[in-house]
Amino acid sequence: MATYLARRLLLAASVVLTVSFAAFVGFGLSLDPSFPLAFQPHQQSIVRAYYHLSDPILSRYWRWLTGLFHHGFGSTVSTQLIGTPQRVDPSFGQAIGPQLFHAAETTLALVGLALLFVVVGTAFVGVFTAQRRRYKADVGVRALTYLGSAVPTFLIGDLLLRAISPHVTSNFLPGRGYVISSTNGWFLIGAPTGGVVGWLRHLFLPAAALALGLIGIYARYLRSAMATELARPYVTVARAKGLPEWRVLIRHALRNSLVPVTALLTLDLGAVVGASIAADGVFVSGGLASVFLGGLGHADPFELTAIVVVSAVVVCGLTLAGDVLVGLLDPRLLSS
Repeated sequence: MATYLARRLLLAASVVLTVSFAAFVGFGLSLDPSFPLAFQPHQQSIVRAYYHLSDPILSRYWRWLTGLFHHGFGSTVSTQLIGTPQRVDPSFGQAIGPQLFHAAETTLALVGLALLFVVVGTAFVGVFTAQRRRYKADVGVRALTYLGSAVPTFLIGDLLLRAISPHVTSNFLPGRGYVISSTNGWFLIGAPTGGVVGWLRHLFLPAAALALGLIGIYARYLRSAMATELARPYVTVARAKGLPEWRVLIRHALRNSLVPVTALLTLDLGAVVGASIAADGVFVSGGLASVFLGGLGHADPFELTAIVVVSAVVVCGLTLAGDVLVGLLDPRLLSS
């Protein structure tokens, strides 16, 4: 397991490094933060000199990469005019790290809660339909799963807001916004202030909107895997021994069926994080999508690169967790 984790960590680090280089070069060559500020040419030259925008892109990337270990992600490209005659003060930017980590917290919490809904919903629907293959209940549930997987996340979120908001959200399930449930700003550390219940209330609807479509996709995969496992000889032997049906289904057939489904979900975690952007936009949760749109509006290459890097770290971390889970479900995969 240790060798497997070390190999996966090295691979994740190389992916994050490659993504950071591609993002920095792409944003650095296409965006000029001094241009949309409508400054005079001599003022723009001050901004370009302060951020070393005239240096070669490779030296700028190296300066940014080495600066991560000393100054974090740095500050946003924000300037102000001071004095008479007016001169530019480029050091007016805000630190990128704190707002980015708060946004990553929101996105990670949203994705984590949505994945919990996906696992529970997929297991329930997959087992239910596999037990009742070719019955009316199976056909009806499969029709709903096709419908759920065909509707985009933002439309599901908008429908949830319109259907539930007038009746429930004002008192129990807030439709928009996000609360931090700890005193130090990180929901996993410290004593709750808004409370875990309040935190879950604010995340329930966006997580449900993100999970409904995924349940429709992976429930069909699990149904097919369950149907294959239920036809295998070991299931017949388990039933012949007199084991309860729930034990045959949950402990034997479901466990073996989860291996390919979990592997598929692990491969799609990048798309899940991308879909959370749509849910964040509908419910205004304050995740990475909101920060990314703000940085794009200011043509800030440093903030946009930091967002892409943090998103890559989130995706790689979730993928690593999925790989470990698959290895625990089937230890033979670790040795291979």
